[in-house]
Amino acid sequence: MMVVAMLLVGCSNQPTNGNQQRKVAAETRIQLGMAYLAKGNLPAARYHFDKVLLAKPDHYQAQLGMALYEQYSGQPEAARQRYKMAMQYAPGNDTVLYHYSVFLCEQGQYEEVKTLFTENHANRRVCYQ
Repeated sequence: MMVVAMLLVGCSNQPTNGNQQRKVAAETRIQLGMAYLAKGNLPAARYHFDKVLLAKPDHYQAQLGMALYEQYSGQPEAARQRYKMAMQYAPGNDTVLYHYSVFLCEQGQYEEVKTLFTENHANRRVCYQ
């Protein structure tokens, strides 16, 4: 009876441990992908972002990484869609907003940047005293 109880406890702890391992693996791959982007190794960056997205398609950092990859690879329409997905998965995230705004400025989409900032800042409440 005691052995069965110990086995059940062991089984109930496994998913949490597995989830933690997947989270750490995803974070590591994101860091590697960003490092490869910074060094200009686009294929290696894409590899790591793709691995994260296979496991978790709504991972906003992986979507952001792919947007940057596509931007640097000269695929502006694909990059635009990825930025929109990243914003959908992480609404109001300053990092995503920043990179998307830079991308839009590079594309000459200044009015869209203005609208983007207006909408995002209208949703925030900041109090100054």
